[in-house]
Amino acid sequence: MILVEARQVSYENEIIDLARVFFPNDTVDFAQKYEMPLLDTPSLKATSPEVPLPDAKAHKFTLIKCGYETGQGATGQGAVSQGGCHTFYARLIEGTGETGEHSGRIQEHRLQQYIAADNDNALHRNIKNALKGCVYELLSAYTGRRPKWGILTGIRPVKLVNQMIREGMPKEDIRKEVVEAYRIHPEKADLMLEVADVQAPYVKDVSGRTACLYIHVPFCASRCNYCSFPSDLISRVSDRMDQYLDCVQKELMEVFELFSIKGTTIDTLYIGGGTPTVLELPALKRLLDIIRTALDSLPGSHLLEFTVEAGRPDSLDDDKLMLMKDYGVTRLSINPQSMNQRTLDLIGRNHTVDDIKDIYHKARRAGFDNINMDVIAGLPGETAEDFNKTMEEIARLEPDNITVHTLAVKRGSLLKDSFSQYDPEREGLAEAMAEICHRWIDKLHMVPYYLYRQKYMLDHMENIGYCRPGKECLYNIHIMEEKRSIWAFGAGAASKVYYPDEDRIERIANVKSLKDYIERIDQMIEKKRKVLLLG
Repeated sequence: MILVEARQVSYENEIIDLARVFFPNDTVDFAQKYEMPLLDTPSLKATSPEVPLPDAKAHKFTLIKCGYETGQGATGQGAVSQGGCHTFYARLIEGTGETGEHSGRIQEHRLQQYIAADNDNALHRNIKNALKGCVYELLSAYTGRRPKWGILTGIRPVKLVNQMIREGMPKEDIRKEVVEAYRIHPEKADLMLEVADVQAPYVKDVSGRTACLYIHVPFCASRCNYCSFPSDLISRVSDRMDQYLDCVQKELMEVFELFSIKGTTIDTLYIGGGTPTVLELPALKRLLDIIRTALDSLPGSHLLEFTVEAGRPDSLDDDKLMLMKDYGVTRLSINPQSMNQRTLDLIGRNHTVDDIKDIYHKARRAGFDNINMDVIAGLPGETAEDFNKTMEEIARLEPDNITVHTLAVKRGSLLKDSFSQYDPEREGLAEAMAEICHRWIDKLHMVPYYLYRQKYMLDHMENIGYCRPGKECLYNIHIMEEKRSIWAFGAGAASKVYYPDEDRIERIANVKSLKDYIERIDQMIEKKRKVLLLG
């Protein structure tokens, strides 16, 4: 068990996440939950009688204790002294003895520069980076590993770079800071800057008046073994589809009335799931009609992009493709995940490799000129050679976007109890697959345009969206950058409302259960109304 104590700061959970990178097969938890008499740390006491106290004689505990002191001896979150320096430390304690320490300092005049410039973001960033940097160096020395994403534990690395660009930092200074302060490997730093360059034309407008629209269709034909998203099997809910669409229609129309009053416009639309195209043709047509009517009621809206997450090739046919084309869908996602039939069978995909190729060609004949294909690196049983075959087959199809996900086995997936994500024999597999991916991406003349990270990813890698220049998915960029509102409708949909004056996001989540969504639709609408009326 790995225990973390960092009581001076509000981001102790980030330090726990960082420790999990180094100890993926261990339990990592807050130290203050437990009382451990074998560790000479008087501050460690049980916080609640409900928390079971571990038997220190029966278990091996490793304590990571970190914090900082100021030049005047004051401590506390955000404390800055008037002279001297901040001293940061991270200590590793096993049993009754200290086995390692790393410390560092920031001269006070550097922090005072940020205070004088009234740049709280930079001040907070420097203090946090110094403390997490000590933890990283300590654990790196202890384990002999230097994870390439350094101290970053958030899911949006490029958002950090874009923020530095907005603060006026030259790119060479940004690269230096992410490599030195964040301990990020130079190749990842270059990737972040490259993605930021591609995104630059699309992240300038932060006025708050233009928003993205997301419609959630939480239904699938079957459940993939790796999937952790909440969704219903279409066979179990088909008798309630009219009720569901009635509620989506009501939610859209009532909220769009307020959009019109507030002057909100929509330029990006994404229908996701689940698998939206699992809807029968009449239901899919009705959904598209509902959305068109809502948009027509909103003066000034003009869609630059309309994406449908088709996902499973077995959910599509010629009629659905032509229907979506007639309703103005501009971007389609057809997701094979793998082009190896053995893998598709293993992970519960009820389609063949030939099905993928067939529906892709049908989509091209229907006139779709922006097609994305998702693949997953690190699927159970796959080797680097298997992944190379997948990339080779996809490259022959020449899609406009390729999104490469790294497998992340989460609690809600069927793989959680049957598959060892961090098997030592798999170490380095995702990195080897990434190298293969880069070779094929270069041949297709694609560029990375967005990326994000998740917990529990193999080799602590990332998910990257690649595209041909000019085929960027605007919705993907905006949802990662979080500088505009994403208004989401349907069961399980989560809106993110952006307040530019405060540079903050407020989350409004709909209930996930189909039954609850139908029964509580008025509550879902009222939550959005309150935010809009107060905004």
